[in-house]
Amino acid sequence: MKTKIKITNTSFFQKLIEQSKSIYARILLYFISFIEAIFFPIPVDPLLAVLVLNNKEKYIKLSIFCTLASVIGGIAGWLLGYFIGEEIEELLTIIPWIKNDSFNDVKIAFDQHGILLIFLGAFTPLPYKIISVTSGVFHVNILVFFVMSLLGRGLRFFLVSLIVKNLGDKGIYLLKKHTFIISSLFGLIVIIMYLIFI
Repeated sequence: MKTKIKITNTSFFQKLIEQSKSIYARILLYFISFIEAIFFPIPVDPLLAVLVLNNKEKYIKLSIFCTLASVIGGIAGWLLGYFIGEEIEELLTIIPWIKNDSFNDVKIAFDQHGILLIFLGAFTPLPYKIISVTSGVFHVNILVFFVMSLLGRGLRFFLVSLIVKNLGDKGIYLLKKHTFIISSLFGLIVIIMYLIFI
C-alpha cells in the first residue's frame, strides 16, 4: 500500500508520489541526483525520501544508485571547472564586489583543506555543485574529490534512507523540519575532528 504524503502543492510531485513504485520515478531520482551535483538548485533528498517510503525493501539500491549518480554528476562538475577555470577566474575579476584577494583566499582554502571542504559540501547543506565546480577550477586531485564525494554523498543519502525506512512518515517529518540542524551539527563534529587529528 502506497503511503500518501503531501510534500508540495504541485500536481507534478503528487503524481510522482503516486507513481513512486515505477521505474520511471527511480530514473528521475537518479537523473536529478546527477544534475543537482552540477547546477540543479533543488536537493534530491525529498525525492529519495518519498521513494524509500514507498519502496522500503529497495532502500539500499535506491541509496547506492542515488549516491553514484550524484558523484558522477560531481565529477562532471569537476571537469567543467577544470576546463573553464580560467574563464571563470576572468569573469570574477570584472565583478566589482569580488576582490582578487577573495579568489586567492578560496584557492588557499582548497589547497590546505580541500578534503574537508569536499566532504562538507557532499554531506552538509553547503551547495555540493559549487564545491564540485570549484574543486575543478583549483585542480583538486580528482581521486581525492571522488573518494570524499563518495563518502559524503553516501553517508547523507543512506542516512536519509535509514531514517525514512525505520520511522516512516515520522522520518519524513523529521527530515523536513530538522535536516539542516542535523547535518550542520554532524558537519561541525567533522570539522572539530579534522582540526584535532589532521
